[in-house]
Amino acid sequence: MDVFRTVANFIFGMECLGCGNSSERLDPWLCPACAAELVRESCSPAFPNEDAFCLFPMRPLTRRLVHALKYRNIPGLASYLVRRSSAVKRGMVGQELLMLAQPLYFVPVPLHHARYRERGYNQAELLAAALATATGGKVCRWLKRKTFVVSQTKLSKDEREMNVAGAFVPNFPQKMPARGSVVVVDDVFTTGATTSACMAAFGADFALPLKVCTLLYDEPSTAAADFAADCRADWDVLRSRR
Repeated sequence: MDVFRTVANFIFGMECLGCGNSSERLDPWLCPACAAELVRESCSPAFPNEDAFCLFPMRPLTRRLVHALKYRNIPGLASYLVRRSSAVKRGMVGQELLMLAQPLYFVPVPLHHARYRERGYNQAELLAAALATATGGKVCRWLKRKTFVVSQTKLSKDEREMNVAGAFVPNFPQKMPARGSVVVVDDVFTTGATTSACMAAFGADFALPLKVCTLLYDEPSTAAADFAADCRADWDVLRSRR
């Protein structure tokens, strides 16, 4: 662990991703105070509806971490956050997942190929892999994205639903499993428009139970601030590549 921390600190610097302060006690990304805050936030998972589980609330700390995952090329944050969430160690989300018909098939929300080229990875796929590892489930790429939609964060609920309507199509294997549960995985749940469009792509006659699990739950009233933060992050990435 000490070797891992030393290497990570060398690569990513000694700056805490949460508060931005320098620290020699990173774990490897958060200082002790921010790590303790993340533990507290993990005790407040959200359940926006009967079919959706969200591992953390959207707070300043968790917002900075998901932005680091998406824009600072730190894919390891996906497993880091899942391991510290209520999806493991018999936390609230972990208990909900245990109650589902087993095995669990984690289906990441697909990323458009243009966005994938920019980022180099799909954060939803990394989260799905971490959840599968934590629960003994399996990652299944059973959806494809056929359109490139604009950012959801600046849209109303109705506009979000229209924006992603028909954006996803099934990509099922020839032989689908006869038992278990499907869990659609994404990074942020706001109105649920994206994950609802994914669930619709499975069709009304899909035989297995369908659920949703996201990293964060974002109150719709704060979406404008998140859109501004996303724009700044996108601009920083583009500027760093010039």
